[in-house]
Amino acid sequence: MATLRRRTVTVAVALVLATAACSPGETPKPVKETAPTPQSTGGQCGPLAIAYSPGNGYEASAFVVGRLATDELGCDVSYVKTTSRKAWRAVASGRADVYLDAFGSPDLQQRLTAPDGPVTILGPNGVRGGVDVLAPFFMADYGIETSRDLADIPPSVFGNPGPSLSTVPSLLPLAQSFLDSEGLDFRLKNYVDTHPSAGISDLLASPRANDETKNPNFYLVEGPQMFLGDGAGRISVQIPDSAAEGCVPDSGTTLCSLDDFEYLKIANSQFATSDSPAYNLVYNYQLKPDQASTILELVELSGFDVGEADVVSWINTHPDTWKRWLRKP
Repeated sequence: MATLRRRTVTVAVALVLATAACSPGETPKPVKETAPTPQSTGGQCGPLAIAYSPGNGYEASAFVVGRLATDELGCDVSYVKTTSRKAWRAVASGRADVYLDAFGSPDLQQRLTAPDGPVTILGPNGVRGGVDVLAPFFMADYGIETSRDLADIPPSVFGNPGPSLSTVPSLLPLAQSFLDSEGLDFRLKNYVDTHPSAGISDLLASPRANDETKNPNFYLVEGPQMFLGDGAGRISVQIPDSAAEGCVPDSGTTLCSLDDFEYLKIANSQFATSDSPAYNLVYNYQLKPDQASTILELVELSGFDVGEADVVSWINTHPDTWKRWLRKP
């Protein structure tokens, strides 16, 4: 039965994407306004495939829900390792039933969540994200507070080959827009070219390492707000939201905005109308700010490589919270 569902959804998502690709001038259809109310809190769960993007600091939700689905609902849980952008397609095709940390990718969101589309947005998971430009702490000695101050740094500070801004491939168009908007003659570097398996931990650690060697590099980083801003060995540079206005997304872009955002739960639309008790759990799952903070602390303690074992302590100490997620809304 699961095979038939996923084959049907694969055809549906192909038609949705083909239609969108053939009609570039049309106004995108609106996103579904509401997610279906869960039909069941009990019964047999069966398989549950949860997509997650490893090493990015916000994937703990996948393992909290997965562990509860296994222990409390008897689900046969599997995890689908992917990227934040590819997760939209994984859910649309039925390769994954849910993804709990969706953000950005507005082109895919518009196409896949239109009425009768293969993806349903269930609402925020409670973790807030953002984008920062980070620099080594010693750069504060040059009076850097906002991006407007960057052009005033003496060229001698950078030496050859001059200043650079590094980021991951999915943020390169946003980084280019920032440089163009501020009129900065910085080299734009793809961080993955030199760090192929880079995640948020690498980007957060780089300014601190550069501070120790007095290497004046800059980094554009996306992640949970708790991990951004000033920190040990680094400073954040204030940037105006308008610096994203020239962003031209490519096929791999996740964000073309500097606005803060909420990570979203998304589900395969057929899964969202099923009678699986796992859908009820995912539908209800949402962290309050203090709960999100404790979850993110676990992520940080894990070295930004969180797994099921890392969330067990949180589950054991927050039964009043997760038991509410198992009730029917």
